[in-house]
Amino acid sequence: MIDLIRNEVLKLLRRRRFTIAVVILTIIMSAVTYGQYRQLQSVKDTNWRVRTQQTIVRYQNALRRAQVNPTWAKSLRLEIARMQYYLDRDIQPDKPNAPYFVRAFANVAGFLLLPLLVAVLASDVVSAEHAEGTDKLLLTHPVRRWRILTSKLAAVAMFTTLLLLCGAVLGYGIASFALDSRGWDAPTFSGFRMSGDSVDLGAVRQLPLWQDALIAYGLEWYALLMVAAIAVMLSTIFRSSAASIGTMMACLIGGTILTRLTPDWTAGKYFFVSALPLADYYTGQPPPYDGMSLLFCIGLLGAWAAGALAVAYTLFIRRDVFG
Repeated sequence: MIDLIRNEVLKLLRRRRFTIAVVILTIIMSAVTYGQYRQLQSVKDTNWRVRTQQTIVRYQNALRRAQVNPTWAKSLRLEIARMQYYLDRDIQPDKPNAPYFVRAFANVAGFLLLPLLVAVLASDVVSAEHAEGTDKLLLTHPVRRWRILTSKLAAVAMFTTLLLLCGAVLGYGIASFALDSRGWDAPTFSGFRMSGDSVDLGAVRQLPLWQDALIAYGLEWYALLMVAAIAVMLSTIFRSSAASIGTMMACLIGGTILTRLTPDWTAGKYFFVSALPLADYYTGQPPPYDGMSLLFCIGLLGAWAAGALAVAYTLFIRRDVFG
């Protein structure tokens, strides 16, 4: 099995998908860090309490406007309560430093960027064999097919983990050039919940930033592994790399659009894309559909991944060599 995994790792490295993903992360991190630095420079003479109060007033004015999307309205109310909570305790929210930048990356990139990069990495691990003409050699190899597919899954899981770690390390390294590198022990508050149209503060918990970041990254790591499992399933269904990658990207992008535009379509909460922002739900952001808790989302992603793996193994084991 070790030799099989090593072989799959070398294949993924040869396709340079991981290198491209890291380059994309580096460019995006650099651009966002520069934007954060310019924003910090423009408000450096303004007291953070004044800025926070101005933001609260701006959000309150937005809520008074007609035809506000219900999901967006919940997010605004929750953000107002969060900022007021920090304001009442004289703690600067979202302080522009490198540790907070790394923590925010788990929420922002875990929403769509990282799932898309994982989809590019994992969606052709099987279908690429057909494109390269090595599928017949692979399927006639004197090794049980389930072991071959397991080695591919293990290699994908390794690169998924490395991609998330690279995002965190790059985020901290790049942000440290422009922002303060200290602040890992700063207090953070999470667990804000909506109860009807009001915010429930009973479940709010305080953690140091480093511990809060570990939990958020652990949740996103789990979500990305589930995405990888679904991507591998599509790779076994399609013999074309373009078809498998395109289908996975369409699911991610289209599903994200649906969850934002159809808050009343309750069946949408069972689509795996709606459960991907686990770090957001852990922080307390309202989900796009009612009835979606953090545990529900974890279970939903696990069920999708289990079904995807069952389909992948069934198709791969029974695949006709000459089909």
